[in-house]
Amino acid sequence: MVGSHEVRARRRASRHARRRRRPARSPAARAALLLLAVACLLVALSLATRYGAYRAEVAGTGRGQVSAWKTVMKLFDVNSESNVPTWFSSLLLFGDAFLAGLVAAIVRRAGGRDARHWAGLAALLSLLSLDETAALHERLQIPAAALLGGPSGGLLHFAWVLPGALLALVVGTAFVGFVARLPGPTRRLVVAAGAVYLGAAAGLESVSGVVLEAHGDRAAYLLVTAAEEGLEMAGGVLLLYAFLRLLRLRAHPAGGYHLSAAGLDVTGRDTDVLDVTDRDADRQLVR
Repeated sequence: MVGSHEVRARRRASRHARRRRRPARSPAARAALLLLAVACLLVALSLATRYGAYRAEVAGTGRGQVSAWKTVMKLFDVNSESNVPTWFSSLLLFGDAFLAGLVAAIVRRAGGRDARHWAGLAALLSLLSLDETAALHERLQIPAAALLGGPSGGLLHFAWVLPGALLALVVGTAFVGFVARLPGPTRRLVVAAGAVYLGAAAGLESVSGVVLEAHGDRAAYLLVTAAEEGLEMAGGVLLLYAFLRLLRLRAHPAGGYHLSAAGLDVTGRDTDVLDVTDRDADRQLVR
């Protein structure tokens, strides 16, 4: 009996020791997890309010209640524009663009390489952020359908996917060398973020066209579009996490702060830290 108590006590002590040894999450990881939680909440609210509006209409609860449900539904519907999920996605991509621009400024100030690539990436992400609110890609639908000889079906139900995929291929090819020069962990995160985002934006968009033709604007289509928008948000969060892990902000003894980017390739070889103050220790980017 005494021996069993000792065994249980040792097991509890071992579990507590493992918990103490577990490393604390970094601020970048905590921010990414928070944003992922918000994205999941928005997708869940989209599906829940859609279902609520449907049930209110079917149950015949009255015009006022149905109208109220539809108003709330439009506010959170991931398949609509100018609402909470759209603004969240746009701000998320704008945050990605801001961080990419910040890294571009650090690299340029330190005389490092790839400053133009970072600036180009910031511009591209800014355009994607604008597209979330202005739905610029949907303006390609009619010209793309005309090039295909009229309205298409199947995977090209949303015909803009074809020119969008070709444009993504061209841009991706131009950035291959840049991505290859990124530090290993950052490179893997950036590639994963791009794959998730483009897989949702082009791949699931094509699938949603097939589902829409087969089943109409019903449950299956709503689930596919919810997955599409949710994965696009996840891709944006993953990219934000990759950029946050690069940046280092530390206090300077004389006052102010040093802002640096860790592990970037400056002169053809990897360096531990690319610091904006490498040339002048008395000048800081952030003061």
